[in-house]
Amino acid sequence: MDAPGTVARGDLLIRDDAIAALGAGVPAALAGARPDAEFDAAGAFVVPGLVHGHLHLCQTLFRGLAEHDDLLRWLRERIWPLEAAHTTASVAASARLGLAELIAGGVTCINDMGTVRHTEAIGEALEASGIRAVFGKALMDQGAGVPAGLLESPRAAMDESLVLARRFHGAGAGRLGVSLAPRFILSCSEALWAEVAATARERGMLVHTHLAESPTEAREVTQAVATSAARYFAERDVLGPGFVGAHGVWLDDDELALLARADAALVHCPGSNLKLGSGLAHVGAWRRAGIRCGLGSDGAACNNRLDGFHEMSLAASLSRVVGRRDPRPGSPPPLAARDVLALATCDGARALGLGDSVGVLAPGRQADIAVVDARGPHMGPAPERDPYVALVHAARPSDVRLTVVAGRVLYRDGAWTTLDPAAVGATARTELTGLLRRAEEAGVA
Repeated sequence: MDAPGTVARGDLLIRDDAIAALGAGVPAALAGARPDAEFDAAGAFVVPGLVHGHLHLCQTLFRGLAEHDDLLRWLRERIWPLEAAHTTASVAASARLGLAELIAGGVTCINDMGTVRHTEAIGEALEASGIRAVFGKALMDQGAGVPAGLLESPRAAMDESLVLARRFHGAGAGRLGVSLAPRFILSCSEALWAEVAATARERGMLVHTHLAESPTEAREVTQAVATSAARYFAERDVLGPGFVGAHGVWLDDDELALLARADAALVHCPGSNLKLGSGLAHVGAWRRAGIRCGLGSDGAACNNRLDGFHEMSLAASLSRVVGRRDPRPGSPPPLAARDVLALATCDGARALGLGDSVGVLAPGRQADIAVVDARGPHMGPAPERDPYVALVHAARPSDVRLTVVAGRVLYRDGAWTTLDPAAVGATARTELTGLLRRAEEAGVA
């Protein structure tokens, strides 16, 4: 996924946490020495690890519990009450369950929006898992349907975010970063947005929020603040190179221009957008506007899988539908398979401000790598003829044989090195029982 588009057969050498050499450069870099460990990737694609640009690990326990609703009803009647029923233990169990799925699917980097409470449990799970991540606590100080347990003052929200930053920013030998994560306009006051903008500028923190996700949301935003979300953010200096907006389904050309001028980023979540009936994002228009773009699955409560290959296939196919609906002269062409793999690797890394370290296989870059077996019948007969098409349209998480982050093996041939999947699953089931009991006591059906 380098700029020239190199696809080559050969070896890859990792030294400590970085890629030391590829192909013809490996023998010279070894200088006659034997490597400490080897992995035979014959018959497989070796690719940059996948980057999930928008995620809710706290919602993994909710998989299958909030079906067939539109966004705002889904949030107000199911998701927020379930989040309010979380404890530290249930948040940790939810995060570990999601991480086990992600790591086995070749994901090496995520951008997670925690819930309001217990976000330190997510940080601890991220640190122990070995994955690379940006994460933050969800910020909410107002909003219709928000349970009291998810509301806090702007000062308390920011103070806790900074406590998380002091504890986790740079943790895991630099693998972790901490963001500011205001949920969206309807759950955050103008005072809170002002605090977010000022703190992000002062401390260089990424701002991760939801943006223009659904038509009903857009109507309520207009009623609440008399403008659209993107314009509201532009007027209050929330937009900038550290801004990451998830979804971006209902953005017009003027709003895209605002985002592009601010060098803000957007993350495409096609599976979630389809399942919630939110609409079809025009990623080709994002790219035409010059916006940095990534790809994400959103949470298991609205997808219901944390599957980067599924998201890539959807993104590629939907771009053909969306493009045909754009009647304007010079409308962007559908996304090519390489464009989509870029969304999930190098472009996704750039969207999170990590493009100088991950997303590309090149000497000096962090050794965040996935090995994807190409020998299954669903990949045949000749996946090597177009690796991009094979990876985007045919590959599955079950094809992943190896996941490496910063030179450390996290998953190899069905075995996790930092997580015990049996224990993770058992704990998740136990914690789900308790969470549902607490939710029922609070009046959630």
